[in-house]
Amino acid sequence: MPRPTVVVTRPAGQSRQLTEALQAAGLDVLSFPLLAIGPAADDVPLRAALARLPEFALVVFVSPNAIAYALDALAAVHGATVAQWPTQVPVAVVGPASVAALAERGIAPPGFSVIAPAGAATNGTDGTDDSAHDSGHESDTPRFDSEALWAQLDPTALAGKPVLIIRGNGGRDWLGDRLREAGARVEAVEAYRRTLPEPTAMQWQAVRDSLRPGAPPHLWLLTSSEAVRNLDALARQHLSAEQAADLRQVQCIAPHARIAEQAQALGFTQILRAAPGDAGLLAACMRWADAHAGPAPASTPAEAVPVRADAGAPSHPVQPVPAAAPAPTAVPATSTKVERVTQETTSSSATPPPTAASAPAQGPGNATINGAPGSAARRPAALWVLVAVVLVVATAGGFWWLQQRVDHLTGELARRQQSNDALVQESRVLTRNAQDTVKELQAKVGALENQVGETRDKQVALEQVYQDLMRNRDDWEIAEIQQLLTNAGQQLQLTGNVQVALAALQSADTRLARADKPQYNLLRRAIARDIARMKAVPDTDLTGAAIKLDEAINQVDALPLLSSERMLERSEASARKDAARGNGASAPAANGNGSAAPTSGWFTRLWDYLREELAQVIRIRKVDDAEALLLSGDQGWFLRENVKLRLLNARLALLSRNEPVFRNDLAAAQAMIGRYFDTKSRRVQGVLTLLRQAQAGAVTVQLPTMSESLGALHALKKE
Repeated sequence: MPRPTVVVTRPAGQSRQLTEALQAAGLDVLSFPLLAIGPAADDVPLRAALARLPEFALVVFVSPNAIAYALDALAAVHGATVAQWPTQVPVAVVGPASVAALAERGIAPPGFSVIAPAGAATNGTDGTDDSAHDSGHESDTPRFDSEALWAQLDPTALAGKPVLIIRGNGGRDWLGDRLREAGARVEAVEAYRRTLPEPTAMQWQAVRDSLRPGAPPHLWLLTSSEAVRNLDALARQHLSAEQAADLRQVQCIAPHARIAEQAQALGFTQILRAAPGDAGLLAACMRWADAHAGPAPASTPAEAVPVRADAGAPSHPVQPVPAAAPAPTAVPATSTKVERVTQETTSSSATPPPTAASAPAQGPGNATINGAPGSAARRPAALWVLVAVVLVVATAGGFWWLQQRVDHLTGELARRQQSNDALVQESRVLTRNAQDTVKELQAKVGALENQVGETRDKQVALEQVYQDLMRNRDDWEIAEIQQLLTNAGQQLQLTGNVQVALAALQSADTRLARADKPQYNLLRRAIARDIARMKAVPDTDLTGAAIKLDEAINQVDALPLLSSERMLERSEASARKDAARGNGASAPAANGNGSAAPTSGWFTRLWDYLREELAQVIRIRKVDDAEALLLSGDQGWFLRENVKLRLLNARLALLSRNEPVFRNDLAAAQAMIGRYFDTKSRRVQGVLTLLRQAQAGAVTVQLPTMSESLGALHALKKE
């Protein structure tokens, strides 16, 4: 039986941890973002408000996205790398995800005053938006929304004082209205904006396949009211009426009452309620999956799935989902090493030192040695006992320190291994996305080829018309000019070749000038205006930019990584020694005093020799990102392939005149090269120079059309 599929509608880049948890629980996941998060169109009001931050009596963040964009803007305002929040300004948030986002930025009690709904500081809820959490079906479940935050505020203390609300575009203004009614001077600024993304053709095809009879069951996760409205609008645009009606009958899960009400108002009938956060969504999905496809396999229980935080989105760990029977806990591979080292250390420490066991026993018969008193004989024995005790304590302390050190190193290795695994997983996801993009571009190229074929067919038809019109010279001349302008316009639309269109217009104007007929004056004026527009178009060297990208792609495999820094070669070391010896030999010659030259010469040679030997043993480098030094050989190969894929995508986007995709992929490739490769290398600097030259040369311009000339030509034919 096919596995159930869960459709995740969170913004791209903020749903990875929930996706991984669902996949680990045995469910298929379809990513279908219904919201896109980006910076505000105008951040001047936000920067102005943050510049006078100490003036406000309270600052309210509506979501973790507001926290991330606002604190980044605050750091930019003060010219620092990390935002410094004033300790005297209280902060209010509406959910636990925002509390965790503030804690990641260092804003947490007791150093800062953080106001949140009851249970937000201890609740394990994780997510990307705190603005719509409610229980709905369990009275003891904590509530995280504007109403719950209002219950924690003291309106009388805020009367007459300024309050800043940092939010995104749109959304509810319920809390701002309550604060204004209480007498506070509320100022609301936008830190980010939510937009409607355009799903790809493959995503729409997956949705259509899910609506066919006999398809596996699908479940939609609706995490915001705006996402529900966007889904309804997109369904009306891209689906047929029957498919849209079937979509409204699909099972949906909403974590808040307002989301469920919005979905029901738009015609969605199958709505389930879930507890707040990723843990509640995961539990609801598992209950739904058990009802449609039986319980999940025991090898991947939902309660044992850790949810890692997404790159770029503030989050904290999700609590495990309760299950009917606990599964046996899997022991990581590193724990075996820890247990082995601990057992060996414990067995070694349990063995008493031989010094204490081999100490000679003192009895009554040994009270005197060679006639000495008994007190003098007991002193060495006591001294030996004291020495044995000190050795035992020192040995036990050494074993304890060694065990602690081994535990610490083992834990550090485990954490770094997890980080490397996450990087490899992300690289695989990027590779799959790149492959999907290449497939889409291939489809577009196929469509362009079809258009070229249609153009050729039209050219054949025009040639036939040309043959028919040869009987009349005037008609023949007009038909020839029409064919010339039509072909030039099609070439301009398909290939963007302005020179071909300009040559066609000039040739048509020359033919009309030779005819010298008054009825052609209007057509010549229209052609003259089109010629002026064509000449005003700036020249772009897209071919040169593509060649530079090809050269950069060919050099990626030879770029040196920070994690593969080579040692100083023997030839270089010998050259440096010879240079040092040459300097040492020239020093005595330059010295005028012959008696002091031998003494200073051997000391200088000794110092140069020691310095050169130490330079070969110890090399000091400053690396800002420590993760760049931890790449293994396989990860380095994946990194180079990802850089080449990014550059290939940029090249395809350049040839298809898609400037946003070109610049995004080129910026991502430059960031990866600057982070993981040795920027001091001449090869790396050369590749970065090629990328900057390609970015500067690939300027997309708005191409003019020949509609005015073609319109005048059609008007002339009607006359």
